[in-house]
Amino acid sequence: MSELRLILLTYAQYYRRHRGLLVLFLIGLSLGSALLSATLGLNQEASKRYQTSTALLAQPVSDFIRPPLGKTGLPFSLWQRLSAAGFEQAHPVLEGRLRSEDDKLVAIRGINLLQWQTAGAAKPVSGDAGQPHSDSPLFDTLFMSPELTAKLQLNASALRIKGGSYPVSQLEGAGHYALMDISLADRLLNAQGQISYFEVTGLNALQRQQLVDMLGSAARLESAEAQTFDALSGAFFFNLQALALLGYVVGAFLSLNAIKLAYQSRLSLQQQMATLGCRQSQLLKALCLEVAILSVLAATLGNLLGVLMANAMMGDISTVLSSFYQLDRALTVRFDAVLVLIGSVLNLVILAGFVVLQTRLAQQLAKWLTLALLSLACVGGLLLLHLAQTKWQALLLCVCVLLVFFALTPPLVRLVFQVRWPTRAPLLGWLRADSLTQLPALLSSVLAILMAMGAAIGMQVMVGSFSSALDTHLQTRLNADLYVRPDNPTAQMRQALADMQAVKQVGIYWSAQSEVHMANETVPVTLMSFGEDHRYHQHLTLLNKQPLEAVHLNLSNDSIPCLVNEPGMRRYGLVVGSQLEVLQGQHAFHCQITGVFYDYGEPGMSLVVSNSVITQQAFLYEAVGFMLTLHEGVDSEQLADVISQHWSLAGHQLIHNQVFKRFAKQLFSQTFLVTHALNICIMLIALFGVWVSFLTLGRQQLQPMAVLQTLGVTQGQLLVLKLSQAGLILGLTLFLAVPLGILLGWVLLTYVMPIAFGWSMAMVLSWRDIWGFCAVVLLLALVVSAIPLLKLIRRNVADNVAQL
Repeated sequence: MSELRLILLTYAQYYRRHRGLLVLFLIGLSLGSALLSATLGLNQEASKRYQTSTALLAQPVSDFIRPPLGKTGLPFSLWQRLSAAGFEQAHPVLEGRLRSEDDKLVAIRGINLLQWQTAGAAKPVSGDAGQPHSDSPLFDTLFMSPELTAKLQLNASALRIKGGSYPVSQLEGAGHYALMDISLADRLLNAQGQISYFEVTGLNALQRQQLVDMLGSAARLESAEAQTFDALSGAFFFNLQALALLGYVVGAFLSLNAIKLAYQSRLSLQQQMATLGCRQSQLLKALCLEVAILSVLAATLGNLLGVLMANAMMGDISTVLSSFYQLDRALTVRFDAVLVLIGSVLNLVILAGFVVLQTRLAQQLAKWLTLALLSLACVGGLLLLHLAQTKWQALLLCVCVLLVFFALTPPLVRLVFQVRWPTRAPLLGWLRADSLTQLPALLSSVLAILMAMGAAIGMQVMVGSFSSALDTHLQTRLNADLYVRPDNPTAQMRQALADMQAVKQVGIYWSAQSEVHMANETVPVTLMSFGEDHRYHQHLTLLNKQPLEAVHLNLSNDSIPCLVNEPGMRRYGLVVGSQLEVLQGQHAFHCQITGVFYDYGEPGMSLVVSNSVITQQAFLYEAVGFMLTLHEGVDSEQLADVISQHWSLAGHQLIHNQVFKRFAKQLFSQTFLVTHALNICIMLIALFGVWVSFLTLGRQQLQPMAVLQTLGVTQGQLLVLKLSQAGLILGLTLFLAVPLGILLGWVLLTYVMPIAFGWSMAMVLSWRDIWGFCAVVLLLALVVSAIPLLKLIRRNVADNVAQL
């Protein structure tokens, strides 16, 4: 035991003298796990978002009581019935939006603040409102998160709404909503006792059945584990986790470089300790303990860094999740011991892999393993090209493409230096021979750059193709010149707008929340209509660019025609001619799919019918507003002023075409901000790996550089030679990363996007952006590789010769 303790103390003293090596080692192991911790932590927090109630009480929400389909609220009498029946764990929530007197739109949630006086709730961070928990101001105070306060740029401690001044107090965890007492929310929203929904905590099976019987058709009881967000957001988190896994693999190559550097630096120490009489078993035991401690430490640092990264991107992530996937909670990623354990295991696997690679058997079988890997990737890729039907199968196809390039890149790069060059210049001959000796040490960096660049170019191709498809989609989908959203759209108002000489056509937008019964599940669906017949639906683009004709929506005696969006068609295996049963409460009808339309950005299922179908079937619907198509030459600004004055509409109730398109593009661009951020992190890790690789090569290059310097080669010539060598190796790698990225982009567009998101689009390549990106990365790679080279070249020639 004393021998083991002395060995560990020696290791500790070694790291104390070589702090830079310890830092490099920990960074190499922690950067990859940081990306994985960030995305896994985000997914974990999203799955646990109902562990606290809206009132921020530590009471897990088990169920929701929501209005019947088609209705937007529940009566106050239901709260009274629930209380009388003994369901005290049902807490009302009233949601809405308010516009302050300084034109700031605030999303609010009204809750029963009496819970704060009877349970241990979260307390405001600051008491700007004086005494926020005293009886007087508590029920007139708005509680906002510091992030929302900063977003709204609230300089004062009060917010003026509808002629009243209401104190604002900061409250951590409130998210994007301003919390207030439900009585104040009812007064400000003029809800007249209506409640948006109830949160139910701690409901057992018997109570659930009793509650279902009591509610009847007056409300719906939904499990917290079966919310729309969980069904729709799976593809988003799948995308993030796949990127994070890719980042971890790139980080693993960086870890291999750091381990190599530590291994080479420690080799003489290990030999000295063995010479002094340390038993091999004790050295091995000490090494295992050291590896375990460093793995846990690196995983802990990685988890802390991942928490910081996830929370730094939380604003953009929350915007995407709430806009597209109906997220109704604020997410905050926290330190998690389980993620530390996962990171530690992965780090141990990396270290074990390094040990295996150092064995003589692995080095002898390297060629055969490469051939086997290439064969397996080719066969698997060909099979998946025809059989991929799920997200994981599509991801495996991406892995097969990566493995093929992994196997081909090293021999192709080596081949460039093995062929005879058309020159007899001695320095170039030395460069060619030296490159062949340095390539094995640079292999991990070459593969890391290849993977990072391939992923970045693939995402660039996908984002560019999506942006092009979205531009075309918005040009047709948002074809109205003016969108009018009155508080109460009526048929009389529509007729009055249609009678205006400047107006060519007035379409509508009706939305009815419904359900469709599939084979094994009930699917929520949005039933939409834009008018009486196909003329009002020309802004919808059918698959394969088919024209939308009367047969697609006109009613017949045989059946009711309907259109389904592409995500609904792909996700549930529907085809033209399929019969669907659409339900809303006690009302139902059957419709036949006559066409499929593109619907980029919508992850759920939508159906489009004539508005007469919705009224004839007595479905409850929300009339959102009108879409005005104007005659040529009409000034939409002037017409908007006339409409605003005639119907007393506010500015935000009249939206021009270009404003609507700009808003839609901004919203869609936010969906890729997180992807771009992860790609940048992956690329930085790869560049850091290049620096570590050249740092690792430092001692190996002393001898050849000393020989050249003694032969009269100047420092400038030597620097140019080494940078040319690095530029040639990295340039070839980047050149091979371009077809890899294009292939990955094609797989993403052809398989991942349709399967995971339900959207199909053509691939668009921007060669200028691709090659420009490669040039920037090559320049950065040369800069980071030059840093350790400059240090070596500036060494005294006599010192280098002494190393011979």
